[in-house]
Amino acid sequence: MMDTFHIRPVWRFIAVLAAAMFIATACEKYNPADDLPPEEEIVIPETGLPTVYIDTENGVSIRSKVDYVKAALSIKTVEGELSMDKVTCSVRGRGNTTWEWPKKPYLIKLDAKEKVLGMPKHKRWILLANFMDRTLMRNLVSMKVSSMTNLDWTPRCEPVELVLNGRHWGSYLLIEQVRVDKNRVNITEMTPEDNSGDAVTGGYLLELDFHFDNEVQWAEPHGKCEQWGSGIPFGIKYPDSEDITQAQTEYIKQYVYNTAEAIYGPDFADPEKGYARYIDVDSFVDYWIVFEVMGNHELGNPGSVFMHKDRGGKLVAGPCWDFDWGILSYATSPQGRTGLINGKAIWYARLFEDPVFKEKVKKRFNELLPQLETIPDYMDAAQALLTESARYNFRMWNPAEDASMNGGWIINGDENMSFIDAVKLLKENYKLRLSVISQSL
Repeated sequence: MMDTFHIRPVWRFIAVLAAAMFIATACEKYNPADDLPPEEEIVIPETGLPTVYIDTENGVSIRSKVDYVKAALSIKTVEGELSMDKVTCSVRGRGNTTWEWPKKPYLIKLDAKEKVLGMPKHKRWILLANFMDRTLMRNLVSMKVSSMTNLDWTPRCEPVELVLNGRHWGSYLLIEQVRVDKNRVNITEMTPEDNSGDAVTGGYLLELDFHFDNEVQWAEPHGKCEQWGSGIPFGIKYPDSEDITQAQTEYIKQYVYNTAEAIYGPDFADPEKGYARYIDVDSFVDYWIVFEVMGNHELGNPGSVFMHKDRGGKLVAGPCWDFDWGILSYATSPQGRTGLINGKAIWYARLFEDPVFKEKVKKRFNELLPQLETIPDYMDAAQALLTESARYNFRMWNPAEDASMNGGWIINGDENMSFIDAVKLLKENYKLRLSVISQSL
């Protein structure tokens, strides 16, 4: 079985650092108003998608990933009816690499919990720009695949048009932010008093990300990280950094350490003493399948990889998030044409040494395969839905500009294609993934 890492993620890391240094020294934080589309292209089209209107207070630009701007949010349905009308909120930028591109992603924080486009009530919502994605559907399709599994929660999402301060900004994906909540990552909400006994055991939301941009974070010394060579970057997303106590931090760090000790220990395959004592195995199987089917190498970096642990429970994989960089792209992961992409990602390199785990993955993949084989039809439906949106979007934005963050190389390999040809290639690559995985497990 061929399963080797491609070196492109390392170049990605170098390119991101270089670009960030250049931006920091050469100019102020990018102001979206500086690069508005040409006047003749400033339209608010009817594309068959809902339209999100954000009007900031006094029309100020959204310049920061830290500082919020007060705003009002309105949403028109496809039928032209207002489902939300001037709801007060705050908006800021978000993302790492994606924030440095011309078409920006945004985080919306409503003043009060609201249902949005039929999705359950919450304050926090994300507008993903999908700037680098010529198909506009990589995240959309990935969340669909995730929803076919038994993962605890998959972010719900809807393609929309964004109108920011009266000007059309293009096609976006409105998606639930990864947060601890009964309708999202449904784990026990902790208090600063939960410092001992069963109370300190959860819940926790962890993010593994090579950017190291969480307030509470560390490098777990066991295993390998593709980006760094060794040491897996863990960060605590919940409890929030201003609320978490020292006892809670020490508990979850020790639990992760004990998990890794079991995974890499001599009895790692023992159902009582080994990794199964610490992790929810079925969730790690389903999580891996989503990443592998979508060709997402970020499981090995790792980047935007999540785990969570409820009170009294084991470490659970998920949710899935951030599927745009190199998804179903053999330009980014050429090894995927003939073998697995994530067989040696983080802890999975060791887990796959257990024949029981490998057989469990194979059996589960085959169980899911009939559903996974319907995804090309889903892509066809998404193409029909997004065609008009894409027509306007790509008159304003050029996804091939992502090469500026990737050492001069376009990332997904379809950035210079037409929307229709890019979707066709996405389907072909997806079908190849299913075939190769079937032969490789």
